Amino acid sequence: MVIGFVKKGQSLFILSFLALIFCGTVFLKLPWSYHGALSWVDAYFMATSAVCVTGLSTVPVGDFTIFGQVVILMLIQLGGIGIMTLSASILLLLGRGLSFSNTLLISNLSDNFSLRGTEGLTRTVIQYVLVSEGIGFLFLLPGFLASYPWEEAVWYSFFHAISAFCNAGLSPFPESMIGQTRWTQMTVAALIVLGGLGVYVIYDLLMVFRRKQYRLRVHSRVVLVTTLILIVAGSGLLWLNGWARGTGLSWYDAIFQSVAARTAGFNSVDIGELPAESLTLIIILMLIGAAPGSTGGGMKVSTVALAVASIVGTFKGTPEVQMFRRTIPISNVLRAYTIMVTFILLTCAGAVFLHMLTPDRFAMMECFFESASAISTTGLSTGATSSLTSFGKIYLACYMFVGRIGPFTIMLFLLSREKKRRLRYPEERIIIG
Repeated sequence: MVIGFVKKGQSLFILSFLALIFCGTVFLKLPWSYHGALSWVDAYFMATSAVCVTGLSTVPVGDFTIFGQVVILMLIQLGGIGIMTLSASILLLLGRGLSFSNTLLISNLSDNFSLRGTEGLTRTVIQYVLVSEGIGFLFLLPGFLASYPWEEAVWYSFFHAISAFCNAGLSPFPESMIGQTRWTQMTVAALIVLGGLGVYVIYDLLMVFRRKQYRLRVHSRVVLVTTLILIVAGSGLLWLNGWARGTGLSWYDAIFQSVAARTAGFNSVDIGELPAESLTLIIILMLIGAAPGSTGGGMKVSTVALAVASIVGTFKGTPEVQMFRRTIPISNVLRAYTIMVTFILLTCAGAVFLHMLTPDRFAMMECFFESASAISTTGLSTGATSSLTSFGKIYLACYMFVGRIGPFTIMLFLLSREKKRRLRYPEERIIIG
């Protein structure tokens, strides 16, 4: 019965995103959505980028009319929260509650929450999103008022509050966050972090704050600690490489790009002008991504943390993977490695195929960067996206879709494949290394 719900969940998740992309493409193709003529390919690409909260764009967002920008913003919001979660939240707000089948379906997203706590978790999603975006809007407003008329400042604050929290990275400005005030940039960075922590961590923090539980779960501790390490280490390495290469990368820009590289496509510097070492570091950060249950993509910070913990344990000679005085099931470790290897292979395959499509246009490093940005739903670009052929745009859009639904469907597929072993074979070692 559970397997049936899991398979239904996979189908609903994929079909809901496909339907949203289709509707978004039609709306963006309307004559009053864009200043000038927008091709079907560009409309499809922009709709996919918005729904998958990626941030890659083949045409500037600022070239869309206010109607078109509102459509993009709605696609970002719906894609960021997730169709099923948003629908469940609306039902709860209407006072109807969740049916048992829907509750069971949503509870399969995480092993950390019981059926009884699923409705509370779902309620937390919509409340946390609205409150975070509302506070973000208020904090962004002073920064934009310092540079723009009040009506433009209000719209820019509203747009960027949603785009940043949903880790989308789309902006009406042609140069993203380049030239904006430090206050605006740091507020956007804070919203990216809030959106990237994941609803499971936020729900856990609220339960501790309300004294309904005494400590954070291991998952929440892993996400919080790993996120902090990645921000600090990423900022330090980007600044250090900029200092060594004489690019003049400031601490503000290093911090901002370290945060934004993990699945939010905003940039405060020209990415195409960064040295190869910095681009490689950003690719790594993009692939790592945000936390499970968040608006971000990538392999997820908990996945990488678990893999690192297993490697450290292997060097120590520990037969079990332990984190925060808890033993992690071997099935979790195997899932983590499965997701990591899948992402790395997809990134390499995407880069090679993209280079084959455009052999004379882009260097291999650019193709690797675009492939990693698409599969991790980050949205950073060295400038190659807008120069792609129509077939290249369609291919990259498909990669964004795979990157958005990938971790979720892989997890559900592995969950549905779990079986109790009735037969155990004798162990035998193989030679490695």
